[in-house]
Amino acid sequence: MEGEQKTNTSRNTTALELMVFIFSLVTIVCYVILVRYSAMSMSNFTDHEMVILADAKELETWLWSVRYATSALFIVLLPGRLYQLQKRPVSVSSNWRLCLKLVITTLFFIQQLVTGYVFISESAVASPVLVALLPAASLGLVILSHSEHRRSVKPSSLILLYLLTSCLCDLVQLTIPSLRHLDNHDDRLIIGWQLAAKILVVYVECPAKESVVDEEEESGHGSLEERASFLSRAFVSWISPVLKEGYRLVLVNEKLPSVDYKLASGNLRASILRTLSEYASSPLASVLFRCLRAPFLTVIVPRLFVIGFRYGQPVLIRYAIEYVQSPETNEDQGYTLVSVAAIVYIGLALSTRAYQQGLNRLQVMIRGALLGLVHEHSLLARHEPYSKGKTVAIASTDVSALEGAPRMLHESWALLVEVVIGSVLLAKQVGWLWPVPHVIIIVCSRVSRYVARNLRSSQATWNTATQGRISATSTMLGSIKTIKMLGLQSIVEKHILGLRQEELDKAKRVRWIMAIYNASANALGMFAPVITIVLFAIIAMVNGTTLDTKTAFPTIAVLALVTHSANMVMTIVPQAIAAYASFDRIEDYIKSIKAVSRSPRPGQLAEGIEVSIRGLTVKWTPEQSNPTLENVNLKLSRGMVVACLGPVGSGKTSLARAILGEVPLVKGTVTYATDRIAYCSQVPWLPNRTIKQVIRGSMARYGDIGNDWYLAVVRACCLDQDLAVLPDGDETMVGVDGMNLSGGQRQRVALARAVYHRCKMVVLDDPFSALDGKTRDQVAQNLLGPKGLFRQLNAAVFWITSSTKNVNLSDNVIILERRITEQGTWEELRDKHQQISDCFREDASNTSDKEQSKPSVVTKTKARSSPTSSTDDLRRSQGDLSLYWYYFSNAGPLNILLMVACTASYSFFITFPQYWVKWWTQNDELDSASNRDTVYYALGYALLYLMAWISTNGTMLSTVFRIAPTSGLNLHRSLAHTIMHAPLFFFSMADMGVLLNYFSQDIQLVDKTLAQAVMSFAIQVCKMIVQASLLLAAQPIMVVTLPVCAAVVYAIQKVYLRTSRQLRLLELESRAAVNSSLLETVQGIETIRAFGWRTEAAIENIHVVDMSQRPFYLLLCLQRWLNVVLDLLVAGVAVGTIFLAVSLKGTVTGGQIGVALSVIIAANATLLSLVQSWTNLEISLGAISRLKRVEEDTPQEPVSVPCPGLISPNHRPFTGWPSPDLYDNTPGLVRFEGVSASYTSNGPLVLQDLNLDIASGQVVVICGRTGSGKSSLLLAMLRLINIRDGTLRIGNKDIRQAPLHIIREKAFITVTQDSFHLPDASLRFNLDPTCLLPNDALVSVLQILGLWLHFSSSSSNNYPYSEHPVIDETSPLLNATTPSPSPSYHPILDTPLSLLPTLSTGHLQLLSLCRAIIKARHMRTIHIAQAAPEEEEYRRDTTTSTDPDFCSSASPSSSDPGFRKPDDIVQPIILLDEITASLDEKTEQMVLRVVREEFVQNKYTVLMVTHRVEAVRGALLGGRSRWVEEDLVVSMEGGKIVGVEKVGGRR
Repeated sequence: MEGEQKTNTSRNTTALELMVFIFSLVTIVCYVILVRYSAMSMSNFTDHEMVILADAKELETWLWSVRYATSALFIVLLPGRLYQLQKRPVSVSSNWRLCLKLVITTLFFIQQLVTGYVFISESAVASPVLVALLPAASLGLVILSHSEHRRSVKPSSLILLYLLTSCLCDLVQLTIPSLRHLDNHDDRLIIGWQLAAKILVVYVECPAKESVVDEEEESGHGSLEERASFLSRAFVSWISPVLKEGYRLVLVNEKLPSVDYKLASGNLRASILRTLSEYASSPLASVLFRCLRAPFLTVIVPRLFVIGFRYGQPVLIRYAIEYVQSPETNEDQGYTLVSVAAIVYIGLALSTRAYQQGLNRLQVMIRGALLGLVHEHSLLARHEPYSKGKTVAIASTDVSALEGAPRMLHESWALLVEVVIGSVLLAKQVGWLWPVPHVIIIVCSRVSRYVARNLRSSQATWNTATQGRISATSTMLGSIKTIKMLGLQSIVEKHILGLRQEELDKAKRVRWIMAIYNASANALGMFAPVITIVLFAIIAMVNGTTLDTKTAFPTIAVLALVTHSANMVMTIVPQAIAAYASFDRIEDYIKSIKAVSRSPRPGQLAEGIEVSIRGLTVKWTPEQSNPTLENVNLKLSRGMVVACLGPVGSGKTSLARAILGEVPLVKGTVTYATDRIAYCSQVPWLPNRTIKQVIRGSMARYGDIGNDWYLAVVRACCLDQDLAVLPDGDETMVGVDGMNLSGGQRQRVALARAVYHRCKMVVLDDPFSALDGKTRDQVAQNLLGPKGLFRQLNAAVFWITSSTKNVNLSDNVIILERRITEQGTWEELRDKHQQISDCFREDASNTSDKEQSKPSVVTKTKARSSPTSSTDDLRRSQGDLSLYWYYFSNAGPLNILLMVACTASYSFFITFPQYWVKWWTQNDELDSASNRDTVYYALGYALLYLMAWISTNGTMLSTVFRIAPTSGLNLHRSLAHTIMHAPLFFFSMADMGVLLNYFSQDIQLVDKTLAQAVMSFAIQVCKMIVQASLLLAAQPIMVVTLPVCAAVVYAIQKVYLRTSRQLRLLELESRAAVNSSLLETVQGIETIRAFGWRTEAAIENIHVVDMSQRPFYLLLCLQRWLNVVLDLLVAGVAVGTIFLAVSLKGTVTGGQIGVALSVIIAANATLLSLVQSWTNLEISLGAISRLKRVEEDTPQEPVSVPCPGLISPNHRPFTGWPSPDLYDNTPGLVRFEGVSASYTSNGPLVLQDLNLDIASGQVVVICGRTGSGKSSLLLAMLRLINIRDGTLRIGNKDIRQAPLHIIREKAFITVTQDSFHLPDASLRFNLDPTCLLPNDALVSVLQILGLWLHFSSSSSNNYPYSEHPVIDETSPLLNATTPSPSPSYHPILDTPLSLLPTLSTGHLQLLSLCRAIIKARHMRTIHIAQAAPEEEEYRRDTTTSTDPDFCSSASPSSSDPGFRKPDDIVQPIILLDEITASLDEKTEQMVLRVVREEFVQNKYTVLMVTHRVEAVRGALLGGRSRWVEEDLVVSMEGGKIVGVEKVGGRR
């Protein structure tokens, strides 16, 4: 029904467009009559006996004929329109407006009857039959008006066209002087009465009916533009409700009017996908053109009208000068001149509006189509862990670059046509000199060729650098918690800033190319008129003639149009080439999509079999030497649970993804019986929605299965206890990447989602790794046990696990090491293979059942939708002048002053030559000019333009090489610093898409738009001031228009700016929502496809894009409204100038009128450029406003918190803190004294009254139920959460007094549960961010943890590898006394991580441990080298300090905790958070052995959060040394310490 309704609407719209076209032809006939009359009247101004027409009656007869023809055409079209309306339902209720229409149209009918009677009885103008057409048409108008009002949602175009055409005839007849004298007074009164009546009918017919549309009909026609009359669309007055709303209130995106169905993203997405499938081998540009062919071609007609009206201006100038200089003219000639001026300028305004509006719609269509295309292919793409940044960069950078593609293409052909027309007009003015500007164009085109040859590659390089920075920034934002825990804030920030500097360096070449091109284009525009005019003057001087006014000013006007058009062509060519680079990037992205191997269509399998795998061999890349999986055969049956065991890197996750159809198959087949698979990945994908929405699946097409089932699932996953204490229960937002939940809670929410949807096939990839022992046992029993929910659903379950615990719940077990090495029941395998039995263990619980029954404390604060609201900031409507200073201060005040000085100079020198030519021509016309005067004026004319060219180049260079890079670098640095140093709770409330949009869209506006907009705005303002001054000098009486123009401009800015600012900010914010939608899709594509949510994901993206299109399109329409208003203002000034010249004939010279009209043409272009630059400036200032607001409103982590009686954090005792001497002189290295902490200053407590002493060298194992506060304890030590009560000391120092960088970078070495790595950075950087350590040092650590073989397996080089290498105590890493110089290049270490063999989750955990070991070794060596000079510096500082507290508490003695002797080695505290969660038992034992050898035996204090207490107990606790008496096992529950077990000392 919806499709049928849209089809009918489309047909009706086509019929209306046909009627508009027919009546437009009739209107053109009226114009032809007037133009014919004008041409005859101006054909020979010197003949004062010329009669306007052979007989004035002829023109009157023509006008009456048009009236009769219009009425007849209206009567002919009336039945068809009434028939269309009768088939429609009544959509508008009867009300007072309908009654008013009936009354007025009925009175109009009576008036027409009376008028017809009068003309029949008294006039001989026409026959009675023809006169009867007028009342007959008015009667049909009454009937049609009633039907249109009830059954159409828009005003009648047929009625309006009929009335406007008739009004035009009446207006001409009333105003032409000869007809005014011909008609008698009574006839003129009758025609005036008719005109007033028609205007009244137009007034009541024109308003839109949105306030009375029935809800059902309004839902199908939600666009204001769709419901507006064609007059309202012509003048863009339909946007008035938005202007009023924006002026009074703060706009909200949800309440903005929607776009019409032709701009709907769903239609555009379907259209481009259909076209792409039909023309798969065609370039993307060709596909896009075929998709949008109709709207693309419709803008050709208005562009031709723009050309005609634009070149009517120099013709008008010539005729105006001839009229002023002609001694004998009549009244009709002056009237004709004013009328033609009105037609030219008003026609130019309306045709420009129609053309620009068509381009705006194309721009919106291209954006919607390309965004849909990118999103659709992201749904088809194989999941790649390093591709999300690339996809977002494509959508934000390249799609935005192509939005202006139709404008560039249409302007190209149109400007070429303008050059041809201008050349013809120029030949009439200067004769054989017309090729002179073309020669200059050819010379300048050489530069354009250079630009075309080099710009594309340079722009692509710049875009690639931008993509790399955005990708790295995306990774940084997604791992910000881990970065802070690792103490990598400053290093990652420096890395991002380095990528930013590299991006700006890549941009320099593009900017140099554009600067060279700009100089060439300006030379063409400035020197072509100079050379042509000077040559003409010299030739005239040689021939004994002069440069007269009627030749100079029209020639200058034509030359300005020709050179401007040629300039724009050469400007558009490099822009088009740069845009085509974006086409290439999108096309390459589409072609590079590695589609999934599984089709959603089920296959033919035996009864009870859900998935069948036969002879499966998998390689991730063709270059991979050894397959990831080889000859795997497996069947998964309903009601069966198959457990998969294997070491790290054995292919377990690859097999799971093969079942999902997400891996490339080299051999074998995977056959499915279902198209829906419940999938719980190793790293759960949780979209940023409420817990309930995540579990139920907001994109699920199956809706709400039932609340009872939902509650049963929540209980089975042990989430009921967690939800009971959350502030909003299951309405709590999970946050970006589940940041508001603990690791165990994230996994259980993902498990609940997998259970809730009742799929017949389930794939679980190590879903219990982050759960404590008892919670894991309970959830496993509830889901996999004999009475578990999966058993009740009779589902086939493929369960990957890194632990053998609970494997006995499975029906079948496979041992995977690239191929299935063993298969059978757990009991069979355990009895058959002793090594498997040895690995099997039951971890003892560390808390009682009573304790386990307690609900866990809330782990995060309540999330809000955004750190800054989009509706509570009135500055978005009123503006903020401080934005200018904020930007200027970042751009450099001196740079701004330099640009303004060059701009002011350029504006004067580019405008003053108009007045110089006036003096020149007046001097020549006095007949007293000598050859010397001609040379003087010619040289002065050339010198003025030379100075203008030098000044504009100075403006360009100061903008693109001083302002743009300086502001871009400073603003990005400020943004990065602000975001990197925001507290953790900020990210739990922020939307990642919004944050990423600051770094992508806003920074790109600063780079590519803002500086250019500031420059252009400054140029246009200065030019407008100079041009207004020249216009007033040429026509002093025009000064009376200044107050009117000033009042109009003031009213415009009051209304326009308030609304446009809000729309621009909403548009920028809505782009962030599009980025978030795309990012969520890319991150969770495997889960989306597994659950069969592709359609729902597409629908959701379409909705987000549609919401983004609202402010985007309305902003473009608002700009068109402003253009129309300003064009009409210029038209008024131009017509006023002509009118004054006609009225004051004899008091003004040809030079004055020539200067005035030339300046008006220039002022028109200047005003349009001013609007464009103003618009761009406002858009970019919206970005500056957002960046400034982020900097001002984003909370920052306190560097230190003042505590009474404690040492200031600026004092030196923290330099070497903590040190080994500290351990011997304090009761405990780490002391929790009644510590209570929360994520926010007033949020719920996540740690409550903790009291714990940890001695130097102890190993402390922290265990407890998921969500019990284990990780929060580590966060408190790292000062990532707020300590509300109590004191947390390291030694005798309160950590709140210590600078954050010392705590996170020097006092602790952390290995987090969630690994962090930068895919585009090298392996070296991911291991050693300082990039100072030698290759051997890094390789040795990789060998220790078994990663070197993984990285070197695909390399042709042979590197030494040892299964269990011995730590070399003579290694240069351990014995160096100074940092190593920059290491030499290494083919593996210096390769980007994304290009190395793919890392599993277990591999990433091992890589994180490698980084910690390398840092610990490096700190041990580097501090030895720094100890001696620090001692001397410390002594010097303490002896010169005047602070008595500092001196008394920091005496330079070896017993001081802050003092370090040269032979000491600083021992940071080691924090390990679930580092073995994703590892099998064998790898876990290897990791624990490495932890013992690297940390425990080297006397490091180790705090380890783990659920596998028994494994740690046997490997790390007790029994090896005497440096501590005992280790600790700390049990936590509800944010409290509920037990401390002491394990015997190491001997």
